[in-house]
Amino acid sequence: MKVDMENNITAAGAKTEHAVIRYKIHWHVILIHFPISFFVASFGFQVLHLFFAPACFELATNVALIAGATMMIPTTLSGWLTWKKGYKGANVPLFQRKIITSFIMLGLSLILVIWRILFLGLFKEVPTNPEHWIYMVGNIVLIVGAILEGYYGGLLNHR
Repeated sequence: MKVDMENNITAAGAKTEHAVIRYKIHWHVILIHFPISFFVASFGFQVLHLFFAPACFELATNVALIAGATMMIPTTLSGWLTWKKGYKGANVPLFQRKIITSFIMLGLSLILVIWRILFLGLFKEVPTNPEHWIYMVGNIVLIVGAILEGYYGGLLNHR
């Protein structure tokens, strides 16, 4: 059957309706990329600060980590809600690993932010202090967590 899209008339002369494309927004899929980007940026700025030492890189490290920790909250919440609603809270190892990893990342990022603000000072430079290396290891663990989350999410979506 041929359809005249301009006039919405089929070859038989019947009036047709326009096809409506409906998109469902998957908030978790959209949100998950923000903390990953911020954690990688935080680590990158920290490495740049270590080698080049301008104070702006240290500040950028802190701001990116705060942004990543902040974005972990709606990302974790949207993942939890998607799991409960879309997957009916399926108690399978894949979801258990994703949930545990997410809560570890959320907790670690909040601990790093609080530790950085309260004990090291948000604007204090610490490239040669041992605290810098602890902070860097924390950023690396967050990146590893993001890689694991991406891997498990890929298993979930690309089977």
